[in-house]
Amino acid sequence: MAMILEAFVGRYVNQLSEFLEGEMSMMLGVKDEIKKVQRSMERIRGFLESAEWKRYADPNINNWVVELKDVMYDADDIIDRCMIQGRILLENHPSTLAVRDTSSSFYSPGFLKFKHEIGKKIKELNDRLKEINKDRSKLPALKYTRQSAREGRVNTRQTFPNVIKSDIVGPKIEEATQSLVELLIKDDNKKYRVLGIVGMGGIGKTTLASNIYNNKIIKENFPIRVWVCISQDFSETKMLKEIIRGAGGKYGKAETKAELVTCLSFVLSKRFFIVLDDVWEKDVWEDLLRYAVENATSTGKIVITTRDRNVAGSIVAEREGIHRVDKMDDHSGWKLLCKIVFGDDDEEEEISSLKEIGVRIVEKCDGLPLAIKVIAGVLRSKERSNLEWNKVLKSGVWSMSQLQEKLPRALFLSYEYLPSDCKQCFLYFSLFPEDYKMDRNELIHYWVAEGFVRGTQGDTIMEDLAEDFCRELIGRNLLQPCDYFGRLSDVADNYCKMHDLLRSLAHSLIRDESIFLGDHEQSPNTNPLSKLRRLSMVNKGERLEAPDVLKQQKCLRTLFVWNSYETKMVENELFKKLRFLRVMDLSGTRLESLPDSVGDLLHLRYLNVSKTEIKELPESIGCLVNLEVLNLSGCGYLHTLPKAITKLCNLRCLCLQGIPLTHVPKGIGKLKHLNHLQGFVIGHDEGCDLKELQSLSQLRFLEIRSLERAQPSGALVLVNSRCLRTLFLNGEEPSIYSEETIQRNDKIYNELSPQSTHLQELWICDFFGTGFPSWMMSPSLGVSFPNLTTIVLFHCKSCPQLPPLGLLPHLKSLEISRADSIKTIGPEFLGPRASSGATSFPNLEMLYLFNMSNWEEWSFGMVEGVGEERRGAPKLLPRLNKLELNICPKLRALPPLGQLPQLKSLCIMEARAINTIGPEFLGPPASSGATSFPKLEQLQFKWMYNWEEWSFGMVEGVGEERRGAPKLLPRLTNLELYECPKLRALPPLGQLPQLKSLCISEARAINTIGPEFLGPRESSAATSFPNLEELRFEQMSNWEEWSFGMVEGVGEERRGAPKLLPRLTKFELSFCSVLRALPPLGLLPELKSLYIHKAEAIKTIGPEFLGPRASSEATSFPMLEKLEFWWMSNWEEWSFGMVEGFGEERRGAPKLLPCLTKLGLFNCPKLRALPEGLRHATNLQELKIYGADNLKEINNLPSLKSLEINDCPRLEHVENLDKLQDLYVRLETSTTDADGQTERLPQWLLELLQNAPIAMHSLQKFNLRCSLPLLKTFLKDGPNWPIIQPIPLVIIQKNVWSRSYIRYTKDPLTFEANVEE
Repeated sequence: MAMILEAFVGRYVNQLSEFLEGEMSMMLGVKDEIKKVQRSMERIRGFLESAEWKRYADPNINNWVVELKDVMYDADDIIDRCMIQGRILLENHPSTLAVRDTSSSFYSPGFLKFKHEIGKKIKELNDRLKEINKDRSKLPALKYTRQSAREGRVNTRQTFPNVIKSDIVGPKIEEATQSLVELLIKDDNKKYRVLGIVGMGGIGKTTLASNIYNNKIIKENFPIRVWVCISQDFSETKMLKEIIRGAGGKYGKAETKAELVTCLSFVLSKRFFIVLDDVWEKDVWEDLLRYAVENATSTGKIVITTRDRNVAGSIVAEREGIHRVDKMDDHSGWKLLCKIVFGDDDEEEEISSLKEIGVRIVEKCDGLPLAIKVIAGVLRSKERSNLEWNKVLKSGVWSMSQLQEKLPRALFLSYEYLPSDCKQCFLYFSLFPEDYKMDRNELIHYWVAEGFVRGTQGDTIMEDLAEDFCRELIGRNLLQPCDYFGRLSDVADNYCKMHDLLRSLAHSLIRDESIFLGDHEQSPNTNPLSKLRRLSMVNKGERLEAPDVLKQQKCLRTLFVWNSYETKMVENELFKKLRFLRVMDLSGTRLESLPDSVGDLLHLRYLNVSKTEIKELPESIGCLVNLEVLNLSGCGYLHTLPKAITKLCNLRCLCLQGIPLTHVPKGIGKLKHLNHLQGFVIGHDEGCDLKELQSLSQLRFLEIRSLERAQPSGALVLVNSRCLRTLFLNGEEPSIYSEETIQRNDKIYNELSPQSTHLQELWICDFFGTGFPSWMMSPSLGVSFPNLTTIVLFHCKSCPQLPPLGLLPHLKSLEISRADSIKTIGPEFLGPRASSGATSFPNLEMLYLFNMSNWEEWSFGMVEGVGEERRGAPKLLPRLNKLELNICPKLRALPPLGQLPQLKSLCIMEARAINTIGPEFLGPPASSGATSFPKLEQLQFKWMYNWEEWSFGMVEGVGEERRGAPKLLPRLTNLELYECPKLRALPPLGQLPQLKSLCISEARAINTIGPEFLGPRESSAATSFPNLEELRFEQMSNWEEWSFGMVEGVGEERRGAPKLLPRLTKFELSFCSVLRALPPLGLLPELKSLYIHKAEAIKTIGPEFLGPRASSEATSFPMLEKLEFWWMSNWEEWSFGMVEGFGEERRGAPKLLPCLTKLGLFNCPKLRALPEGLRHATNLQELKIYGADNLKEINNLPSLKSLEINDCPRLEHVENLDKLQDLYVRLETSTTDADGQTERLPQWLLELLQNAPIAMHSLQKFNLRCSLPLLKTFLKDGPNWPIIQPIPLVIIQKNVWSRSYIRYTKDPLTFEANVEE
């Protein structure tokens, strides 16, 4: 690529200048020839931009560019070899070189030979450049131009916001989301349903699917949600494992496709929703997922996204199940572009002035959101003027016809407008697998090793510039931030991925020199005029192999190996043929050793063998004098490092974490360029000590282990590390505590005193001194560390007092755990400024206090007006939004957290000494009419074993101002109480205005929940729990009575009573074993899902369950869709009373359950019969009955479409199911003939199947689980073969784990059987 050549040539010319100024050019006698190379480069450089534009239209120019690139790579290798040889010579004869002795008698025969060879190569290089320059003169289309410096470099001062604006713009995507969500939650009485989203690449299929996946209604309706991206070169077993994990299951030792499919069918035990993103072949469904879904124990919905309508048509059964994503209209496209370019700026006049040109640019993007986003990234980097935007509009790229037809021109234009440095980084993504999640730190190391980063100034290092490149690509929407699991995120994290269309663009632009070989590709198709320089591949077999053509060319610079778990060895010969390698990543293989020939890779800059089985490194690794990155992390068999590692004089990054090292060899301090040192182990009597760190002035990241082994030196260890940003200090608990050991520990940590004002992250783990280091306890802490944002203090066992961390001006996250000697946290934690009216912890957002075994008191001191200035007290924690306390068994009381102005999430766990939470929790302003917990949204109390009383005090008008009382928890949406066994009563939670989800679990001291739960306002005809949507009571073992009091008109105003729970949609009650009766839940107007589990004291459910309105011709359970009863061991009778006209008005009775579609009865052994009126349930489509030992009849259900029966041994009649489509039966007990030997079908099932062609003409599927003898009766020669022939689909299995089965389809006629004894 010409623009890459622009960067390459620019960097190379600078490199030549440095070389000419050095000793080596004179010693080699090549100074004149090198100057010729330099002049040739300068002459050619001016034509590179023109060549870039013309190469697609003119094959001659393209060949010229390819040849020039080839020469440049060879020239780079030649100069690199000269620098290596010079370094070796300098090390061997430093004194002679110091006096510039150039006599031939000084040099060894080996050097003289090298001098002759390199001189010859440089002369050949000049000859090739002359020929290229001569050929250039024959290409009249090439024009001499020079790109401006502004376009050629990333402006490192320009930053892009971390928050990436949402893609959800315009009505179409919202309308499509709503209609598809409605389709997905619609009960169609099918085991599963597949919907397809179809459209061209970049049109927004994934955005739409993601919007559906994260939709609130989908989350509520599907307990299991799984998202999996299917690349073109996907692994079947890997994909199945990913779905199993995503569904919350474990696959254990299952490895084969058959084992994993069976495992998946078990894991899908609850209603599931699966998104298969970017499906290319129908085999993903037909060969992998269909069987698992059909045999799952629950029902579910699947959404696929694909570019191929034929693929969608072969997977999706109904035509209406395919949604085609339309192109974005110009109005929505302009809104999307504005959202990215202008963000939250309210510059209406400026936006209006650019609208005409902007809309024309949007029109050229042809309705593709991806194209609009990347063009917006281009415009955001430019001046907001008609002149600059018009340049983009008029660019010749829009009319280029030589690019791949499927690649939008807008994508190439966004590439064209990248600075040349960034172009190289963008093209590098062609080496990664499709949809690959990339670690940004690894990307930075790759780019530095490849030489993509030019010279730096001041304290800036190359890694800083590479980070700027990454931010630039994200800011231009060419990279997408994602989380650790690969899920796209609006917030820039440590990971990112690239859209497959952009990856395809990168691949098409770099195909002459880089190639990715997947599972099914082992030989590259190469252009005979070019040489491949970079290879990314999946290796097959135990031995690492490269394609023959690359071994013949002998010029490979980069080697990535992916998903090659079988690879165990590398032979010497391979490295001898790849001696120009600069980047090699063999991580994740099972490599056991590196051959000695690795030392021949003199050009190598990057070596990653992390997470391999390497047991030792060869001494020859010390020959890699150019090595910049060595990653050995996670090598669990590597116990020692070779001494030669200290010879890696250009090493910048050394990763040793997760390795069982005893020490690091002495001499690490000689590696002056180290800026990232992770897992540095202090040795006992051998190996490095802390003093070696004094000479490492470039350190940005430092992790030290086994600090207790160090010897105090009397000097500040990190005095020269003034650019340090991340510091991990790790010790190990001593087996024997002695005063000498503890004092030495104190000295060591005091000497570590970081002197870097750039420090951003500090971890201190397993520290056993008498107190925190003096540099942490200093009153000038905020001045010493003004940029510190994250602190973790873990297991600082003997420190009695915390540092004054409140002084740190930019601290955002603080975690303190296992500080066993801390008894009090008070004003000293805030710092001396606390009394001056200043702000303590001004930017802290997250505070975690874990496992504080002796912590008794938490006080804010005089900070009574927490969050505001009060009596000269400071503001405290003004931005804290998340607070967690966990395992603080002696903490007696909580401070006035209610007045923290931005607190959104509060979790208190295992605070066992707290027995009362009262008004003091709200804070002193509670009496002033102010608001307590003004922003709190989530509140959790868990494992509060001695908590007895929870009071709001005078806050009787909870949620409103009442008698001067404050508003309390006005924004609380989620409240969870878990295992608070002594809590005797609940406060008036009914009046929390925004509460949406309430879970109360294991509050075993509560025996009555009555009107007080609703709050004092109940007599005022106001609404209690006005916004509650989900309510759960679990394991309330002593709860006997539940009363709504005078609220007889539940859900409406009645006799002055309030509305109650008007928006409740989901209610679950489980393990409430002594609850005698249920309140009138039938009158909750929005209830859609009701789940009753283990209410063992209930014997009868009758008319009182429907509510007092049952006689008023109103509707009971007007919106209920799903009703389930589980493990009701004493439930005998279920009656609707006078509601005989179930589902209709009859003799003044109400309509009942008009929307019920699903009914489940599981393990209700004493239930004698279903309600008589169930036949009028006109929308009941699915009925599941398991373990109903006394049930004898199932009949007269005219709308039923799906029936599952499991273990109902006394069942006698199943009939009058006219619309039944799907029948599932599991026979746990055998029925035999009179002889007692021959197994047969139960009489009710036999009659049902025999009458099926007439009585159940809609039956589509019959699924039976039974014993092996009974299964055999359905074989073609068996007695039951005739009764299944009329049914379209029949599946009979011995059990889920067995391989014995029969599968029969009527049309087309197929019969498969496998019978194993």
